[in-house]
Amino acid sequence: LGVANVWAANGSNEIQQQLLQAFGGPGRVALGFTPSYSMHPLLALGTGTAWVDGRRGAEFQLTVADAVAEVERHRPDVIFLCSPNNPTGTALDLAVIEAVLACAPGMVIVDEAYAEFARPGTRSALTLLADHPRLVVTRTMSKAFGFAGGRLGYMAADPAVVEAVQLVRLP
Repeated sequence: LGVANVWAANGSNEIQQQLLQAFGGPGRVALGFTPSYSMHPLLALGTGTAWVDGRRGAEFQLTVADAVAEVERHRPDVIFLCSPNNPTGTALDLAVIEAVLACAPGMVIVDEAYAEFARPGTRSALTLLADHPRLVVTRTMSKAFGFAGGRLGYMAADPAVVEAVQLVRLP
């Protein structure tokens, strides 16, 4: 990854809001798999993006089949995946992310706010970026680095996605 692939802002929440401003909005749909991070539906609401709750299994797992079924059912413009998930703590198998990317009509945002807390050997969605121009990975310095007061978050994405976010950011 190079400089053109990275964008930093006032926490990962602001980045996710900017992504919804660029790729969501009135007449568009965002999909997330609850229970998950409670800010995602609020950010969708604030940008006029319709929110859809996708289903997880009885043990809060997200399988390839379930994720693909929800994407095909709702055809969302923006999809939120969390790995590790908040509040369940479960990390996503990269096969789930790859399957979603293969059938998603729009942007796929993988929220890795808790990446530093993943079990050893857990692979990051960052490893998929080179082959997937509609993939965005967001992270924060607030959690593992105890820097919540500093409000620093960042995303890694295709340079065209970074450029689109720069168009909607506040000066």
